[in-house]
Amino acid sequence: MFKKRWLFIALFSFVLLPAVSAVTGTTQAQDGGQNPTPIVITLTPAGQSTAVLSPTGEGSVQPDRFEPNNDASAATEIGLQTESGLTLTGDDMDYFTGYLKAGQMVRVSTTVYEGLDTRLKIYWDGQLVAENDDRSPSDVGSTVTFTAPADGWYVALVEKATVYDGVYDLEPALAEPTATPTAAPTLTPTPTLTPTPIMQPDLAEPNNSPETARPVTPGLRSTYTVGAGDVDYFTFIAKSGNRYACETVTDQVDTLLTVVGVSSIIGVNDDRSVGRVDSYLAWHATEEQPVIVKVEARGGSFGQYELVCQNVVPPSAPPMSPVPVTITPTANEAPTATVSLTATERISLTVQHIGRVQPQTTIPTTHIRLLVYYDANNDRQPGPGEGIANVSVLAVDGQGQRIAQIFTNAQGEAIFNLASEAITRVIVPFVPGWSARVRVGEINNDIVLGLPAVRLPVFLPVQNQVSSEE
Repeated sequence: MFKKRWLFIALFSFVLLPAVSAVTGTTQAQDGGQNPTPIVITLTPAGQSTAVLSPTGEGSVQPDRFEPNNDASAATEIGLQTESGLTLTGDDMDYFTGYLKAGQMVRVSTTVYEGLDTRLKIYWDGQLVAENDDRSPSDVGSTVTFTAPADGWYVALVEKATVYDGVYDLEPALAEPTATPTAAPTLTPTPTLTPTPIMQPDLAEPNNSPETARPVTPGLRSTYTVGAGDVDYFTFIAKSGNRYACETVTDQVDTLLTVVGVSSIIGVNDDRSVGRVDSYLAWHATEEQPVIVKVEARGGSFGQYELVCQNVVPPSAPPMSPVPVTITPTANEAPTATVSLTATERISLTVQHIGRVQPQTTIPTTHIRLLVYYDANNDRQPGPGEGIANVSVLAVDGQGQRIAQIFTNAQGEAIFNLASEAITRVIVPFVPGWSARVRVGEINNDIVLGLPAVRLPVFLPVQNQVSSEE
């Protein structure tokens, strides 16, 4: 009995002594140095709760260098450089502000890491003007594009779209940077090239050579565009004995008008009168022949002009003045009075019956404005910077035949002004199945084509060169 009791006491002492030494003393490593990771054993009496180890916080998301900027009044000023390593943790939200000139377009984007999902908002004068959550179904970063209506400061707000913390990069950049000329370090002045303004091709293009001259009907007036690097050629058949006049009507572009016959130049005109920039040229056709009408821009000007070539009535001849006739008597004759005679020329007229005169009908002008936009924020309505430029738009008749073609401008707008009663619809060839009915002779400003963010066709072609478009 005593042997068993001493054996139990000995075993208890053998287990307890290392634990006591671990609590009261410092453990030693095998090489004699201090153990960097001591093990602490805590004896917990029965019936009490046991402590559970928790992380120390090392490796968690920490506030970034711009904190505190959780309010618009404390927004961090930024330029157009990328700010990396920014964080959102807890209830944190980050405000930034930047300065824009009127008309400048800024694109602000976030690139997210570590499971962060951002929501990006843009404010102007305290009003929310743009917002984006996810850049695409597979990218939870955000992108917003905004055009400044005036000089001033915009405010960008970056916040969490979910409960998860994380790291992100903020990337502000101008969408259309303004080119700044740089002076060349040379004694000889170097001419600075002036960028050619972008013009939409007109209905006659390509007609940049006599071989591709656009046929026109005498008496019909149409609108075209011309500028630096573009020359427009037209052609029609001039009938012998008729008097013709070709003219451009514009106050935008300084035109130079040249008419060429089969073997020689018929005439050239720059300005029709003092203070005008459009042109007028009239001539009498002595033989039937095809003529070429050349229109070009002078002095780097560009813009729209109207062209019409038509048969005009020749100016009437001035009335003949009376011719005095004096009779002088001879020596053997009695003197007589002087008599004034008026010579009258007999005019032969040929009357040809041409039928009943038909009243001239005026074709009303149909105005069409189509807006094509990419619904980046899925709000089902066009927003700033969502217009798609250089998209081909056709105006067609009831049989689907093209009447006119134009490309959308930088804001995504396609504008037609057509004097045709045959137009029925407008279509966008690269959005199959879509068309919009047109009210002939009225103003159609309410036509909108929105492309959802998840369905934007990546193959949507755009205009590359003006000279290559028809």
